[in-house]
Amino acid sequence: MLKSMRRHAKYFYALFVVIIISFIFWGVGGMGNGKDKQIVASVGGTKISLNQYWRVYQRAEDSARDTYGAKFDDKMKQALEKQVLGEMVVNEILSHAAHSAGVTVTNDELRAAIASEPAFRQGGAFSRNAYLSVLRMNRITPEEYESSLRQELLTDKMRRLIEDPVVLSPAELASIPKGNDKTAGAIEDALLNMKRQRALESYLEGLRDTIKVTENPGLIPGLAS
Repeated sequence: MLKSMRRHAKYFYALFVVIIISFIFWGVGGMGNGKDKQIVASVGGTKISLNQYWRVYQRAEDSARDTYGAKFDDKMKQALEKQVLGEMVVNEILSHAAHSAGVTVTNDELRAAIASEPAFRQGGAFSRNAYLSVLRMNRITPEEYESSLRQELLTDKMRRLIEDPVVLSPAELASIPKGNDKTAGAIEDALLNMKRQRALESYLEGLRDTIKVTENPGLIPGLAS
């Protein structure tokens, strides 16, 4: 799964934000219909249903089609299906790890995240009326939204705890071609992102012995063998 994520990241890195937004509005684990019997993945006892998967995937596909248009072909669709499932599983693993490590999201952090969301602002400032209106249009209660947002902030905090300490070594910095500052900056960012991705992958693999993860991608037509 992790190798697949890395292989297709160049196509879908920008869609990660779309997937996160979908988590907030649709939820993962425990917020789905109790009648959902088809489970595409289970992480430490938390189940991700096929219905939950498709809700998240559809938003990601809509964004991909807006971005790539006719270039969004079957190959990219299949890669996106893998990417979405992978990100959903990774976020659940990080959520379990955060709880085990005692990592939390404070009420102040939650309120700040809500207030900074552009969709909830009017005249440059947070508007509770806009906040409630957006939630009503998405058929979600403030309690459901804030619960899912807290989970998203929690997994993001865990990612940062893992990735932020990772920096490029002097030797790695010296290997970057000099001459064009813009090009050198892009290469540095790419190298740092890859190094941080490897650190995250290593951390996740190390959790496999403590957090049981099972996946059933065969339920997804494009991933069925």
